[in-house]
Amino acid sequence: MNLFRKKDESSEETQVKIVAYTIILYISSLFVPFVVVATYQSMFLMSRSQWFFTTPFTSYIGFMIGMLYIAVVLTVYLILRQKTEAKKLKWITVVLVLLSIPVFVFSLVNYYYLDEKGIHYNSLTSIKEEHFGWEDVTTLHQVYRNHQGTTGYYQVKFEMKDGRMITIPYDDKLRENSRRIEEKVNEYNIVVKDNYENPVID
Repeated sequence: MNLFRKKDESSEETQVKIVAYTIILYISSLFVPFVVVATYQSMFLMSRSQWFFTTPFTSYIGFMIGMLYIAVVLTVYLILRQKTEAKKLKWITVVLVLLSIPVFVFSLVNYYYLDEKGIHYNSLTSIKEEHFGWEDVTTLHQVYRNHQGTTGYYQVKFEMKDGRMITIPYDDKLRENSRRIEEKVNEYNIVVKDNYENPVID
């Protein structure tokens, strides 16, 4: 009889722990992605040779989705564990949780940076960095936006020889390095275009 009690107590303790982990995942998903992604990239991806390094917001969103996905899987597990064979459900849950690993990996290596060699970009759906030399850029598009009656810089788009377009939001980091970019534009005779007369309106 004591043996069964111990098993029941152990099962209850496990359930309490899973409930706690699930709640923590829901709450921490709001801020942990910003801490983890920023810390990882600053430690392993940033270097002094880069003019600037930027993490797209999609990186944080992806990491957040991964955490919420695990939380939802655990929630479903807690709901079904009383109605389904425990061992089978446990393995299904483990497999579903493991499926979230690629999401975290892709989120950690989603970034772009500029340096003397060109533009380096790693999209959210790839773990391999793409490099575009300044000699590969044919046109620089300065995108303006009209926001609440005020027109200002919005994005910079680099058009490549193969027709591909790399879009970088205009922010303080880009503004601080505008002179360096201008030097490369002049050095490689890159065509500059803008939409100032017909800005994006939001």
